[in-house]
Amino acid sequence: MKSFPYGSVLKVQREFTIETIKKKLDDMNQCGMNFVVIWPAVFWWENKANANYPFQTGIEILKHAEQIGMKVIMELAGQITALEYAPDFLMREEYYATKANGTVDNDKIIFDYLNYNHPEVKQLVKKNYTDVANAYKGYAALYGYDILNETMFTSYDRYTLQLFRGWLEEKYGTIDRLNEVWDRSYYDWQQIEFTYWLWASVMPFVDWEQFRKANVGMILNEWKGYVKSVDPDRPTIADNINSMIATDNFYTRPHDDWNVADNVDEYGISFYPKENLVGQPHYKRWETFVGVHSATKTGRFWISELQSHHRNMFNPNSIVYPYELKWWNWEAISHGAKGMIYWKWDPFIKGIQTAGRGLVDTQGGFTPRAHAAAEIADILEAHAHEFTTYEPEQPRAAILYDKLTHDFTKAFTLTVPKETNIYINSIAGLYESLWELNIPVKFITPEDVKSGKVNEFQTLFLTNQLAIGPELAAAIKDFAEQGGTVIADGKFGEIREDSVLNEELPGGALNSELGYRFVDIDPLNLQISLEADGEKAITGIPGYFERKILSIDNSKAEVWGSYSDHHPGVLCSPIGKGRIIYISTMLWYGYHMEPNPDVLKWVQQLDAKYSLSLHAAADSRLKICTLRGEDGLLLFVFNYTDEAVESEVVLNGISSKLESASNITSGSAVDARQQQDQVVLPVALQSKDVAIYKLSWRG
Repeated sequence: MKSFPYGSVLKVQREFTIETIKKKLDDMNQCGMNFVVIWPAVFWWENKANANYPFQTGIEILKHAEQIGMKVIMELAGQITALEYAPDFLMREEYYATKANGTVDNDKIIFDYLNYNHPEVKQLVKKNYTDVANAYKGYAALYGYDILNETMFTSYDRYTLQLFRGWLEEKYGTIDRLNEVWDRSYYDWQQIEFTYWLWASVMPFVDWEQFRKANVGMILNEWKGYVKSVDPDRPTIADNINSMIATDNFYTRPHDDWNVADNVDEYGISFYPKENLVGQPHYKRWETFVGVHSATKTGRFWISELQSHHRNMFNPNSIVYPYELKWWNWEAISHGAKGMIYWKWDPFIKGIQTAGRGLVDTQGGFTPRAHAAAEIADILEAHAHEFTTYEPEQPRAAILYDKLTHDFTKAFTLTVPKETNIYINSIAGLYESLWELNIPVKFITPEDVKSGKVNEFQTLFLTNQLAIGPELAAAIKDFAEQGGTVIADGKFGEIREDSVLNEELPGGALNSELGYRFVDIDPLNLQISLEADGEKAITGIPGYFERKILSIDNSKAEVWGSYSDHHPGVLCSPIGKGRIIYISTMLWYGYHMEPNPDVLKWVQQLDAKYSLSLHAAADSRLKICTLRGEDGLLLFVFNYTDEAVESEVVLNGISSKLESASNITSGSAVDARQQQDQVVLPVALQSKDVAIYKLSWRG
């Protein structure tokens, strides 16, 4: 039986003896762990007389891991370059990245990175990575290499500038086209410098942000090649922090889930949901995992670092409780995670995080968190087949995420800094409203819409989709014509992909299909009165931030709701077999900023009309998620409340004859009822608990 990868990072300190390290590996194994991430992978403090210097420690770790049945990931870049590819005895000042003001970027106290585009730094990395691979490739316990943990890179140096110029030339083809888009007057690509002049065009900012994300992918692809040239069969891994969709906190690193996932064999994230006592909202963790799952080619992803405890001795509010570890593990696994690694096994013994993190105490004793981790390990091992092969069920709805619109929104809010997160927060509000109602979604990109992948879904949500050019407009129209439902709000195709304002609004090239046109905007009188649609229909929803004043040109546009001055607030335009529904205010941004139950009631109406959900929980306090395989289904039920909950879950689309149902977290059988393709499952959870139910049928 294939085991689910489950383990922890072991930060090897120079104070550790080989026997100390082996004891820690044994304890991890006792905790049910079958994986360990070793950082650093190079041990410059070893006795230089060792024949295998500086890799003898790593070799001993690999030998012992094989003896106890553990797999090892060697972390090659963990952000302390002096312990990795750029030891102090090889370091030079010119290797640092360069700030925008031309000075070296060497004043950080936590993270560190060098100028990855500097030719000599490239050689340092190449030598280190190939040396590591040559030293360790012969050992069976080696699983693979984490080639860049928590990606980040920005530099305003001459090597990066030259790459940027080449990237621009490839994008625009001619200098005349770049001049047209940037509103500049260059004669040659070599005249382009880093610029902040955005009065004439925001494209210099947007192109720089797009390039920086692409540059991280270029770097990863190079580093992957270094390892593969020596050890071609083992996977390379790289990690971001959280997901670019769920938070803007790491926008400047920069983060691009799709780009990183495309340039390594396996993609992972660092996940620290609790840096204060409240921690991340529950929906935000789910949104993060959906975002990461959506970005990968196969849906497989790792939690390469999962928070194990508080940050340091002076931050008790980041404490981690055992029930939270259970939440986070099962949330990630229920959304497609195929590997779980804690950061980290034991507390820090030095540095600014001293006494922070760790599943065990300072003497190696198991804490309640370690016992919770062991309970999770037992379930993973007992049901390894399901956890390694079952995949998240395909939802019926998708949300469009567009990194170009993300960058445009950042550019246009430079002079309105309080709204700089408006795009990501709009997506968050939309996702949260769906999450509250147990409506699953995936995130897709404009490329997915253009390629036709969007046709795997029935409904496509667009929120504050600022940029719509002719090709994307045509693809959205095609989706609707084939029977798809498009639901948009707020900014809707204001500009083309080259930043030029669309003449026909809203929707840009879609406008001719809508039957109405843009007249003006107004920040007042935002409440929308809805047309009655049944006795229990909600009568109104709150607008937010602004409203579009629209003029109806075509009788085909149905008005579903209006503002107090009778201008339309919600419209539905039939297109072929489908439709485009437009809410002419920032509904989802408003829900993020000021949650309103009327919005949820309206989404419930949309669910009833367009079948957005897959399954249902009778008690809305319970949140559900599923993994599905050929021979069964895993139902994850989360109770985030402070009280026990008993309820029922209705599972749809179970066309095979149900053979058994059980609660695999408690080991008890469950009396489920099946009628045709529907199964009703009784569920019972204690406060702050997770229950996993297994349904089995003949494949």
